[in-house]
Amino acid sequence: MAVAALALALPARAETPSRDCLAAIKAAVQRHRADRVPDDCWRMGPLKLGMSEMQARTLLGQPDASRVFTANYRRRKYALDQLLYVYPRNLKNWLRLGPARQQDFHPVTLRLAFYKEALVALTVRNDVRIAAPACVPKTAGRYFERKGVDFPYGFHGLTLGAAMDSVQPRFGRFAGQTNTYFYWPVPLAVGGAAKVVSIDIATGMAFVNRGAPPDFQLHLDPKSCFITGYAVQAAPGLPGR
Repeated sequence: MAVAALALALPARAETPSRDCLAAIKAAVQRHRADRVPDDCWRMGPLKLGMSEMQARTLLGQPDASRVFTANYRRRKYALDQLLYVYPRNLKNWLRLGPARQQDFHPVTLRLAFYKEALVALTVRNDVRIAAPACVPKTAGRYFERKGVDFPYGFHGLTLGAAMDSVQPRFGRFAGQTNTYFYWPVPLAVGGAAKVVSIDIATGMAFVNRGAPPDFQLHLDPKSCFITGYAVQAAPGLPGR
C-alpha cells in the first residue's frame, strides 16, 4: 500500500508559559477566588476571552459548524452562540487531494462560545466522535499520513497530548472526577486519562466545560475506504448546573 507523509498543519511554536499567570492561577485555586487571575491570562495564542465574535471570525475565518443554545446555571439562562473550527484549517482540501486512513484521522477542534457578542468560553480538544458508512476495500489505494502540529497553542505551556500528571504541578490541586480535572470555581477544566485530550477555559462557571466531543460523519472512497472528506456538527450542550 502506497503512503506519503505530508506536513499539513501549522508549524509548532514553543510557547513560553507566563510565570505571573501560572502563579496567579495557582493562588486562585488555593484560595478558591477566580477573580484573582488577571484577564489577560485567559488566552491561548491570539485567542483571548472577552474578544468579540467579529474579532474571532476575522482571525479564524468561517467556522466549520455553528449553533445557538441555552446554558442553565443557578436558575439563570444564558443564550450562547457557538462556533466550531477544525484543525488543521485546510484539512478538507488535503483529504480531497490525499485520502487518509481512518486510524490516522485525529482532528483537533476548537469551540468558541459567545454571550452578548463576547467570547466567554474556549475549548480545544482532540477527542471526537466519528461515524463512517460501512465499507469493504476493493483496492489497496494510496493514502497520506499527516505530520506536524495541528493546533500550535496551549494554555500557559499546557498543550494537547501532554501527560495528565503534569497538570497538577502546573496549576495546583484540582477537584473533580475520573479523567477530568476541574478547578472550580476557577473556570478551568482539563480532560484526559494518561494524556491531555481537552482544555477548557471560561470567564465564569456558567460557561466552562459546556458540550461533548463534536460529531464527524466521514466520507469514504468506495474502492479503498480511505477518508476523502467529512461533515461535522457541534454536539449538544451539557445539562445545566
